[in-house]
Amino acid sequence: MGIAIGAVAGGLAWAIARIAPEPFVVATAFAVSIVATGAVHLDGFLDSCDALIASVPPERRLEIMKDPRHGTFALAGFAAIGAWWLAALATLLPPSLPWALAFAGGGARFAAVLNAYVLPYGRAGASARAFAARPPRPVLAVCAAGLIAIALAAHDPGWLAAEALACGASLAIGRWAARRLGGVLVGDVYGATIVALDVTLLSAIALLQGH
Repeated sequence: MGIAIGAVAGGLAWAIARIAPEPFVVATAFAVSIVATGAVHLDGFLDSCDALIASVPPERRLEIMKDPRHGTFALAGFAAIGAWWLAALATLLPPSLPWALAFAGGGARFAAVLNAYVLPYGRAGASARAFAARPPRPVLAVCAAGLIAIALAAHDPGWLAAEALACGASLAIGRWAARRLGGVLVGDVYGATIVALDVTLLSAIALLQGH
């Protein structure tokens, strides 16, 4: 799913590059990446900023994540990661946008879901059952093959090194968040991890492209 969403966002941005100046290209890639997911991952990022940074007990952090309102930490977090997100998109060459966004979108989700193998899910319902059963390994294998294919098509194996680092970062984020939440993870943290790693991978690809 992340690969498909990234490819669509990047493809539309590349199309816009043929008829409009660069700022509109960046705006298209940025907006479509968010809208195509229903902003669910970004909402998780905002909720996680409010809950995980707050100096309150774990139980209260879980309550904050259920609150639809967003506070100062969420606004500060979005301002910081949004600046990096836009900077990375502005640095990427338009022809590389479909490849870069597809790789970052798929790579972020692949890395984030690894936490389901090592940390328990902290809420009831369908999501809890899904994570308790663990993501199917064949699906992960297909995703990994897709990421390898994209990196090869982009002629930059350095993207795979960035993905390996993203996997390690994801597990580190998961362990830190679980400690803040009493030993469990929730959907908001998965969403936050996806956003953070998506932007990180885009930034890494932009830097690799610059060299």
